[in-house]
Amino acid sequence: MSKKGEVVCVTGGSGCIGSWLVRLLLDRGYTVHATVKNLKDEKETKHLESLEGANTRLRLYQIDLLDYDSIVTAINGCAGVFHLASPCIVDQVGNVYVFQLMLKIYIALGCTETYQDFFMGSVHFKDVALAHIIVYENPSATGRHLCVEAISHYVDFVAKVAELYPEYKIPRLPMDTQPGLLRTKNGAKKLMDLGLEFIPMEQIIKDAVESLKSQGFIS
Repeated sequence: MSKKGEVVCVTGGSGCIGSWLVRLLLDRGYTVHATVKNLKDEKETKHLESLEGANTRLRLYQIDLLDYDSIVTAINGCAGVFHLASPCIVDQVGNVYVFQLMLKIYIALGCTETYQDFFMGSVHFKDVALAHIIVYENPSATGRHLCVEAISHYVDFVAKVAELYPEYKIPRLPMDTQPGLLRTKNGAKKLMDLGLEFIPMEQIIKDAVESLKSQGFIS
């Protein structure tokens, strides 16, 4: 159910998922209060201010998630809040000794070249943003929703990257030999029942690699 005209707040609005969510909300006719950490930092604000509809239906707020008053100012008058931001508390001292000790243990045990398979859930950031809106706009949506295109072994992901980009030296990992550990495509059945059509794994990988190439991280 469209809620065009509603005022909503998006915390963490300058991030990858947050900024795409802001874009989708503006496209749907919402008025958006988007929060950022620093209004004077163009890296946080410029891409949001350039969105279509931003000049009339987007307002930016600088907040500190640990400051109650700044949060209240941003969400005041909003019908809903999409809470994507999270405080990042960094210990400046750290536990260097512990890390050094663990490194020595790993070397002593010969663990520097080990491989441990595990399950991973893959999803396109655009789908994550859209899922927030679909759940918000659907009155029948209740409880938690698992937002993943597929749940599979890490080895499957690596094999697909190697298939799509043979020009890169992708490690060949040992294939699964345990038939009881099955891949699944319906981990996000609740979201699919609400109408979300996930971007497939192949496109997720392509978009990720091309983004890394465009930013100069790989060539």
